[in-house]
Amino acid sequence: MTLKNSHFNILLGLNSFIVFFLIFEEKIEVPVFLQVIGRMHPLLLHFPIVLLIISWLIFLFRNRLEKEVPTIKSIINTLFFISSLLTAITVIMGLMLSKEGGFEGSSYDWHKYGGVFLSILSLGLLGYLRFRKNKDYHPVFVVGINITVILLLMVGHFGAALTHGEDFISSPLISKESKALDVENAMVFEDAVLPIFQAKCMGCHNSNKPKGGLILSDSTAILKGGKNGKLFIAGNPMNSLMIERLLLDIENQHRMPPKGKPQLTIDEIALLRAWVKSGGKFNVPLAAFSEQDTLFQSAKSVYGFQGTENYEFAAADEDEIKKLITPYRIIHPLEAGSPALDVNFYGKDFFKSQSLSEILPIAEQVVSLNLSGMPINKEDIQTLGKFKNLGTLNLNNTKLSNENVQSLSAIASLKNISLIGTQVNKSGLEKLAKMPNLRKLYVWNTAVKLDELDAIRKAFPKLRVDAGIKFDEHQKLALTVPKISPARSFFQKEMLLSLSHPVSGVQLRYTLDGSNPDSITASIYKSPIRIQKDARLRVKAIKEGWLPSNEVSQDFYAAFIIPNKVNLESKPNRLYKARKEQSFFDLESGGNNHADGKWLGFQGNDLSASMFFDTPIKLNFLALSIKQEYNQHIYPPQYIEVWGGTDTSNMKLLNKVTVDLEKADKMRKKRMVTFNLPDLKVSVIRLKTKHYAKIPEGFAGTGNPPWLFVDEIVLK
Repeated sequence: MTLKNSHFNILLGLNSFIVFFLIFEEKIEVPVFLQVIGRMHPLLLHFPIVLLIISWLIFLFRNRLEKEVPTIKSIINTLFFISSLLTAITVIMGLMLSKEGGFEGSSYDWHKYGGVFLSILSLGLLGYLRFRKNKDYHPVFVVGINITVILLLMVGHFGAALTHGEDFISSPLISKESKALDVENAMVFEDAVLPIFQAKCMGCHNSNKPKGGLILSDSTAILKGGKNGKLFIAGNPMNSLMIERLLLDIENQHRMPPKGKPQLTIDEIALLRAWVKSGGKFNVPLAAFSEQDTLFQSAKSVYGFQGTENYEFAAADEDEIKKLITPYRIIHPLEAGSPALDVNFYGKDFFKSQSLSEILPIAEQVVSLNLSGMPINKEDIQTLGKFKNLGTLNLNNTKLSNENVQSLSAIASLKNISLIGTQVNKSGLEKLAKMPNLRKLYVWNTAVKLDELDAIRKAFPKLRVDAGIKFDEHQKLALTVPKISPARSFFQKEMLLSLSHPVSGVQLRYTLDGSNPDSITASIYKSPIRIQKDARLRVKAIKEGWLPSNEVSQDFYAAFIIPNKVNLESKPNRLYKARKEQSFFDLESGGNNHADGKWLGFQGNDLSASMFFDTPIKLNFLALSIKQEYNQHIYPPQYIEVWGGTDTSNMKLLNKVTVDLEKADKMRKKRMVTFNLPDLKVSVIRLKTKHYAKIPEGFAGTGNPPWLFVDEIVLK
């Protein structure tokens, strides 16, 4: 190929546009249809990379190849021109993509301006070839093409860092310490949660590429959240944005990580969920959680623990174990494939004098034993001495006394003993503290005084003595909220409501008219509540010596009229089709998760549904139940129309309601949009919604198409 002025002019024009774009970058807005072109940047960039490297390799061996291929210079020039052309186009696409936001930091700057310089350098080298009279390759060109390849590798590296995270290329070569956690010293966030973010999330949510304005590299950035709001609500995982996105269907556009990226395992999601539920704190040690806690078990499933003991004894006979298992004595392996056994006793009324001695045939394999609340006696304590491999013993709320402690000290293998609520005092603890392998001792609600505990801790520094939290005797705790059953909000003729609370002796005060349950008009719950009309139930729990619970409320709607036939004219999204038209009148309420199979979801098409009656019926009220979740781009429609008539060809507009957008801080997750209708008889009703084309300015997801989720229609 002979380089012509037209070839050079094309490249000059493209690079001039690149320079123009950089100069006026702050003022340029990329139209939506051009955003599609910008998003092709990751697809196209592979072509100039490959062509430039091929042209460089041919250039290096041009002298050897020229004898067999006389036109080798023309081939090099052609490849170099095409690679330069594609480089310029790729840079323009990348600049368009950058206008969508979510890119910043040093890696982004190096990638961006390195790519621009690479394009301009390629233009300069092409110009040098085009206008130099001597067609041999001058040393200047030789140096230039080598610099071009080096620059290409650098730009590619920073591009990979943006897409996949820092050290993406070199990470396999970097030696890593074992990920197994040290239970005694591990911090929940730093050692268990953050590594999940680093491995599965920070490729898109780092300081160089904060997609959605969200950075997951440190606690400050995580608490700040992103443009869609806070990452999580401490103590409430199922209403937290992070958990909602993790649990979405893999095909959902809001799923995180998105399809094609490494996904979190079930255990990793369980760990993040447990962390949020525990309060989402950043400075809590793993050792602060009990071994039965979900967070502790999830961390163990994901990472494993350092120094996990390998047991040399043989496994017990499976038939023998099965014989010993009862509904009140549960025996299972400590871990899958391990010969070690964990034994738990339940129901003190079913614990007999021989209950413990019956498991002596498997005493060698029992390493964990839970006798909490059991009526054990002196003989049982002596029997414990025969469990030579016992490492964890739970004697909470038993009649263990100082006189019995000496028998426990004979079990040299004991590492953890829990004596919460027992009669053991200082002298008993001192005997136990001398046990050579004991590392943890739990003594909540015992007779041991604080100064005595301090003395024991100083005398035995390797022993962790946990006395729990000492509350002031005048300090009151708040009751948890009552439970309302059933959870559904819709009924036909009548519904029975039940209220319950886990704390005995609690008084449940409620109202059905929406008034404050603290008022003197509030009723006290004694038996199931019968409702036969719309009601707003508000409930609080009260008990002497406790602070009142937070209020819990639920709306109930009577649906007296069910159409004979329902026709859903608009097609719901395939991922959220629930029971299609049957969903409108099945009396089933959609939950907090819009993917629970009870919500109908629409995006890009308006909802239209017709309801038919065999005989004309008088209607004067209609309500549509919708979901609102701005962080998930779920919004109400712009307006709703209700049409009615004697048949589908003779219908007129009965009412049109414009639905206001509630402020984010006052948004109701479930909302009823109500209509008053003219008092006339109809044989068919048609409900039509009109969605926003794009989410309005100032709301989460601005510029994106919104979702509409509906679950029920009420007719009266």
